[in-house]
Amino acid sequence: METGIGTGYDGVELAARRYVSEDVLRATVRSMADLLASLTEQVQSAAALLGHLSAQLEAYRAEPVPPAAASGAAPAAAPAGGAGPAGLRLLCLGPFEAYWAGAPVAQLRASKGRAILKYLAARPRQPVLRDVLLEALWPETAPEVANNRLKVALHHLRQVCTAAGPGAADCVVFRDGGYALNPRVPLWSDLEAFEAAWRAGARLERAGQPARAAPLFAEAVALYRGDFLEEDPFEEWTLLRREELKDLYLTMLGKLSAHHFANGDLERAAEGWTRVVAKDPCREDAYRALMLCCARRGQRALALRWFALCAQFLRDQLRVDPEPETLALHRAIRAGRDPADPALTAAG
Repeated sequence: METGIGTGYDGVELAARRYVSEDVLRATVRSMADLLASLTEQVQSAAALLGHLSAQLEAYRAEPVPPAAASGAAPAAAPAGGAGPAGLRLLCLGPFEAYWAGAPVAQLRASKGRAILKYLAARPRQPVLRDVLLEALWPETAPEVANNRLKVALHHLRQVCTAAGPGAADCVVFRDGGYALNPRVPLWSDLEAFEAAWRAGARLERAGQPARAAPLFAEAVALYRGDFLEEDPFEEWTLLRREELKDLYLTMLGKLSAHHFANGDLERAAEGWTRVVAKDPCREDAYRALMLCCARRGQRALALRWFALCAQFLRDQLRVDPEPETLALHRAIRAGRDPADPALTAAG
């Protein structure tokens, strides 16, 4: 008697073939989907470059040649503090911005090329291994797919940089198994300038020269337009760096405010400590400094208001009471004690 398809050895073999075929089909579908995604990115990159070149052509046709260009005069310098006319300028503190020769690098918005430039800008003098870059920008993606997307993104980045001006195409290089900003390309980074000012100021402060440190701290504070890559608040690779830089900013702002207070500039001191509280409402020491500042300026009601805000935040958000130093300062101000009283100063 013949057995049915679903019984006996032959049936088992046919079923196995069917399952194998289904696995092959599923793998093929996944490969086709990845290929389609890659082709889509390439088409978007080509469309972006075409749009940029078209805009440049229209601008060239519409605008007359400036007299300086016609006479061969040197181009205008980059903004103060930035790279020279032939260099790259990267801003990471606040919204990310990239400039080449003083002009914005166009067509970088919402692209992985922009993400690559951001990642390298966070470590402008350090090569980033390919695998590290893949894991940061395409987590939980198959290695071969992520590697293909990296190639597409780098191609787009080079196209955009090429359109920005001569020499810009070489901004990113591959060496020692990793990618980095080209050390031969002139570079100015707000991140590097910020940290350099902090280190120089901290050295002077340790050497007992706080007055010379203050201008360096002021320079760093002025560079801090906002938190590190603030448009990417949920990118995992930005989190620790963002908090580290924010802590440096708050530390320098506090030191600068204390410097103004010691020199009798109570208005600038209060402004600085207000910015500290706005950025980090948990800084009880900044509330105390504001209370003392206001008391010294004769603004007793405002000093008491700062205490009320401090106590309310600590109670609502942290479920704790103000520290003894804060309570002692509050009692002294409420009692109308002389703001110049050494005991009041010690409480602050």
